Order: sequence, then structure tokens, then C-alpha cells
Amino acid sequence: MSQGRGGRFVILAGMLSPVCLWGGLASLESVQSRSLSADIGQSTIVAVSAAPKTCLVPFEVRGVRSGVGRVCVAIFSGPAGFPGTERAEQTLTLEAVSESVVVELSLRPGDTRAIAVFQDLDGNGRLSKNLLGIPVEPYGFSRNARGVLGPPRFDNAALIMPAEGEDLQIQLK
Repeated sequence: MSQGRGGRFVILAGMLSPVCLWGGLASLESVQSRSLSADIGQSTIVAVSAAPKTCLVPFEVRGVRSGVGRVCVAIFSGPAGFPGTERAEQTLTLEAVSESVVVELSLRPGDTRAIAVFQDLDGNGRLSKNLLGIPVEPYGFSRNARGVLGPPRFDNAALIMPAEGEDLQIQLK
């Protein structure tokens, strides 16, 4: 083995490969994973990269009018299109069977998301508004964010998932 700078790299790479492998094995619960190995002199570097794990993040929607219409949930990963459901990353529609509905979302830890919810009382699939543009159906946002003269900004409703220790509830108004 050479004693020059390249020789030290090979030794270092040989010492780190078990660490990289162990770190990768600890997170191999994911369905998608990739493995890459490369020979450098007498040592082999093994790098295992796993796709990010997802976790179920429950939150409760309160203030639902029981037995009337559906509860519509829209999840946003950025401000583009927020809070309109047509640009949402995920959407979900549930029957309004009780005064509160618990929703579980499959999200990656550390992701920033904002949630917009409304109860579709008239069954038209969108948040109905009066002539002035004020919603006439119950609606709410993550962090119970409110806007001054309209919906809140994405930043005001955004959460980092999963919100450890934070009670995730959305109160419909």
C-alpha cells in the first residue's frame, strides 16, 4: 500500500465503510433502496442509500357538521396554489360522520407541509362562497392559521412533519 496521500485515503475509506454500511442498514426498512460499491486499491467502499421513510401523521379536524356532506383535505408542499385544491400534492375526501374526523397522512419526517380543509355541505366539490367571496362552508388550515382579508399565507399554516409534541388539530370555522 502506498504511503502517500492516496494511501491514507484508501485506509480511511476502508475504516469508514463499516460505518456507512451500518448507517445504511439501520434505515433499510424502506421498500426502495440502492447500493453502490467501488474498489479503491485494497479496500472497498460500500454506500447504501435508502429512500426516505414515511410515517403516519394523525391530525384531527374539529367542528364538523355531523351527517352533512364530506370533509375535503388538501396537502401542500409549497406555496404554489395554496390553498386551492387543484394544485395540492395530496387530496382526501371523507364522509362527515361525526363532529370530529381523524385523518392519517403518510409523510416523510422533516418535510414542510400545509393543510387546508373544508366541509363540502352542498356536494359541489369546492368551497362555496357568497357574492363577496367569503366562504359559506366550514373551512380551516393547519396551525389554525387565519388570513386578514382572505386565506392565510402558506408560511403561516406550514408545519414540519411530523410535528413532535404538537397537537395537530384543525378547527373548522
